[in-house]
Amino acid sequence: MSLWLLGGHDPTHGAGLYRDLVTARWLAPALPRCFAVTARTQQGRGRAARACAVPASRLRARVAGWPRPLAIKVGLVPDELVMVVAELVAAAGAPVVVDPVLRASDGGALGASAQGLAGLLAVATVITPNLDEARALLDAEASASASASELVEAIGQRWPTTAVLLKDGHGSDPSRVVDRLVRGKQVLELARPRIPGSDPRGTGCALATAIATHLALGATLELAVAKAVAWLDRARTRGSLGIDGRVHLPDRARSSARAKRAKPT
Repeated sequence: MSLWLLGGHDPTHGAGLYRDLVTARWLAPALPRCFAVTARTQQGRGRAARACAVPASRLRARVAGWPRPLAIKVGLVPDELVMVVAELVAAAGAPVVVDPVLRASDGGALGASAQGLAGLLAVATVITPNLDEARALLDAEASASASASELVEAIGQRWPTTAVLLKDGHGSDPSRVVDRLVRGKQVLELARPRIPGSDPRGTGCALATAIATHLALGATLELAVAKAVAWLDRARTRGSLGIDGRVHLPDRARSSARAKRAKPT
């Protein structure tokens, strides 16, 4: 039994698969983790990020022989790998959390598109888009100015049997955040005060991984989402400057390693 993590490699360690691994280890140290890179991101100085998909044969070989998953988290998947990843996770028979990564945080293209992700979203248990990603996934059904309530209605119609966590981190209300877990016509709102300060990198990756981790530990979807949201709200207040000059979520793995090395003998 294990937690499967599939996603892109971010050389800055702010997001992507490294952030997934740190998050899963933080929340469930004893839970075995199996991970595979779907794409390698290159980020040159002063240039937007770009990603290159790994060969499908390499990805299949990596996943072959993994122990049965209790849950699966999928991050960046370039269009050419979508059907391969969809086949692999559907055959595993575990809850699938998909973070629909469409662009890098600096606006760079990563080889993924809203249209291309359709095959993967069809096998997802829960999808975790922010407002802009939801508009892109809904395409003609949602205009760029669609409100959260309009998006919720469109989401329920597009995915009546798949849960969608509509994230409100980039919402317009300066004092309050309202994430919405939508399942058809059912909507669970997670409202709380907006946390002031910078917006760390990797929050989308970490949240989806936290949800998958709690699902692997046996939580219901509603409880897994609530626990993951509460954890991220705490973690994002402890960010630190990354090698790319941006604030990253805390790196518990590295912090623990530094503390161990610094321990007097």
